[in-house]
Amino acid sequence: MNDINIVEPLHSKENGGSRGGAFLCIPNFEALSPPFSIKHGEYRITACDNKLPHTKNLSAPAENNWGNVEVITDWEEIEALNSKTLKVTTTIRALSDTAWVRPGFHPYFSVTQNSFIEIGVTRIDIASLPHDSIQKYKVASLSEEVKLTTANYTVSINCNLSPITENLSIVFVIWSDKKQQYICIEPVIGNQPAQDGLPTPLTLVKNEELVMVFTICATRAGFVDIL
Repeated sequence: MNDINIVEPLHSKENGGSRGGAFLCIPNFEALSPPFSIKHGEYRITACDNKLPHTKNLSAPAENNWGNVEVITDWEEIEALNSKTLKVTTTIRALSDTAWVRPGFHPYFSVTQNSFIEIGVTRIDIASLPHDSIQKYKVASLSEEVKLTTANYTVSINCNLSPITENLSIVFVIWSDKKQQYICIEPVIGNQPAQDGLPTPLTLVKNEELVMVFTICATRAGFVDIL
């Protein structure tokens, strides 16, 4: 599978910035009104070492006090003859009396012509998506998989959460950049969605944890996943 870029490689844009890779957005996905201050969260811009698991402490600035959390992240890759699995496990633990979080996972996938996404009974043709505009799809069940089909491979994406609470929800955000031929399929976690279609932040009390396990399973086109 090394000859197929399933996760789009990280690259710089002509007008600045970068695209590609897979990122954790902690404490927040996308932009939020105060107390959140940095789009896609502080986790993406803080340095980490190369040892697993990664541990980071994230503290809110005084003017935007969403709290203080510890983030512990581990991952593993499992490669077979015609399939590959990436599993990312992240624990968010509140260190302050309360902490607000709306985390997300932000992988970019390489696509081909006629690629499509299935979320439950909904089929989304990638060619029909608007350029550089996020589309939001709330899953019917927290355990529901999302499937991407391309000419080269199929991939499933799911997120397992612990603990499960009554108001917890996952919204998959789909974002397309046709020029670079990639797609983002981004699970965002929080309480039930607001009017904008995205989950609202959830509150963790001191020492309370949210555990997220993101699993991406890819299978070369024409083969059955053997994992």
